[in-house]
Order: sequence, then structure tokens, then C-alpha cells
Amino acid sequence: MEILTKKQAREIFKEKRKNLQDTEVGRMSEQIRDLLFSRLMMHRYSPIHIFLPIKKHKEPDTSLIISLLRKDFAPDIYISKSEEDGTLTHYLYTKNTKLTVNKWGIAEPEKAKEGLSSKVFFEKYKNEDILIFLPLLAFDKTGNRVGYGKGFYDRFLEFANEKTTCLGISFFEPIDQISDVEEHDFQLDFCVTPKRLWQFKN
Repeated sequence: MEILTKKQAREIFKEKRKNLQDTEVGRMSEQIRDLLFSRLMMHRYSPIHIFLPIKKHKEPDTSLIISLLRKDFAPDIYISKSEEDGTLTHYLYTKNTKLTVNKWGIAEPEKAKEGLSSKVFFEKYKNEDILIFLPLLAFDKTGNRVGYGKGFYDRFLEFANEKTTCLGISFFEPIDQISDVEEHDFQLDFCVTPKRLWQFKN
């Protein structure tokens, strides 16, 4: 049984991603997109909150998912800007949104003024089915996630409601168990890999 602490999982899976070739990243990103749209009823969700990949960390290419959403589904798509106080501000992401790269290598809205706080974001869409894509380094077979350890998404999801679906994306299959899960950690509803869509809650 593969049981790891968050720290161990971060180190192992950072190294695994580091060793991926760019061609592998592209191929697996396409597999993730295709599997996601074939297994999950994407049309039911609006808004959809998605992260843009940190290319130097070889994160899954979510632009493939965004392109298909815009082409066939037309939901409200949101991305975030990381603030100095550890919170996220959320912006509608359109084809006209100009991006700039922050100190972590994340593309964010440039000179954005009309962002929503996490609390206001969930209040605005309190009657809608919301889908949140979560970046991660690793996950386990019960839906626990290991992120980068900065807590941005934990603080964001404090305001989530019962109509919120949390979806992880991973190039790698889950480990058996993350041993040091804490009470404030949010569990995934789904996680999609190149091989399958994992579902954790009924």
C-alpha cells in the first residue's frame, strides 16, 4: 500500500512531472480533455472556474479544455489572480482577456479591475451548478489532494456550497493514501487522469 505524507507526495510527484517530455505533456493533456468531455456532463455547469497551467512545472494544458468549452458549451469561464494576502480574486475569462505572468509563473488577467472575491463569486452563482478545476501534484483513492502548499484554493473553497463540484486534473494515477489529511482540507468530487475519471462522492 502506497501511503505518503503531503511533503513526500510533493517531492515525488514534482520529480515525476519534471521528467516528462513536452510531447508527453501535450499527449496526456489531450487524453485528459477527451476523457473529461466523454465522461462528465459538462453542459450542466456554468460558471466553470479553471486554472491556467504553470508551464515550467509541466502542469496539464487546460487551454485545450477551455477551447472546447468556448466552442461547444459557452459557460461563464473564470480564472483567478493570486493576491499578496493569500487569497484569490476571480475574473471572467474571455477571448479578449489580456494576460500577464506573475512571480509564480501563472498567467493572470492584466490590469484587471472587475474581479470578484471568493465570497462574492459563490454568492453570485449560489443558484447555479459550479465546476471548479483544482491544480494538484498528487491525490489519493479517497479524493484527498496535495497542492503546492500555499493554501490559495483552501481559502477559496471555504465559501463553496452544495452546488459546487471540485475536479482535479492529474497526469498520474492516485496513491493509496495521503496520511496527514487535515480537517480544513477539501476533498475532490472527481479527478481526471489520462486513463480514467475517478469519482469520490455520490
